[in-house]
Amino acid sequence: MSKHIKRLASPTTWKQPRKMYTWSVKASPGPHAVDNSVPLMVIIRDILHLADTSKEARNIITRGLIKVDGKIVKDYKRPVGFMDTISINDAGIFKRVLLDKSGVLVLSDLKMEEVGWKLVKVIGKFIQKGGKIQLTTHDGRVILTDQASIKRGDTIKISLPDQKILEVYPLVKDTTVYVTGGAHRGMITQIKEVNVSRSYQENTIESKDNFTTTVSNIFVLGKSSPEIRLAGGA
Repeated sequence: MSKHIKRLASPTTWKQPRKMYTWSVKASPGPHAVDNSVPLMVIIRDILHLADTSKEARNIITRGLIKVDGKIVKDYKRPVGFMDTISINDAGIFKRVLLDKSGVLVLSDLKMEEVGWKLVKVIGKFIQKGGKIQLTTHDGRVILTDQASIKRGDTIKISLPDQKILEVYPLVKDTTVYVTGGAHRGMITQIKEVNVSRSYQENTIESKDNFTTTVSNIFVLGKSSPEIRLAGGA
């Protein structure tokens, strides 16, 4: 299997020059799908411009200077996706990965105190033997909790890197949400109504901006206002 991908064939979510060079790095299997993430090397070289070549970018990464979600990452192909945090202490760089209105992954500035937590969406909920509740999240995490009120579609605020639950933001009417898929990808809106399907079809939400989308395309950002600073100061 090839370790590289042609730039013209790379996902549209990647923010890198497509016609200047032929090849780019191919992301390794990880917590995010290829279409919803970007390899760490592309972030260091093409987005943050901390290196001019892939060799320089790999050198920075393999020296253990980069943290993703509070953990040192030395794999230059590690996929970095929506809501992940990036910390480069030596350079004073602290970023969160978000989506812009074109559906491109962008980096939003973080304050030092914001680096220690992130928001994750609950995409699965299971009851283990003994009654312990197991949550799976959009970034591949497995979290055990006693909070039975947490449902699929809710967002939880967790500490990094120990992933303790700090806050829960339910998917309910009037909450602020990020649209992560569909025609309105990258848009910030509020929920007007949650439509619960009684069949095999997915639940949908009606937006106060007069469109409807499925729950899988929605990421709750907080209650009345977003818990995070948005890209471009939005």
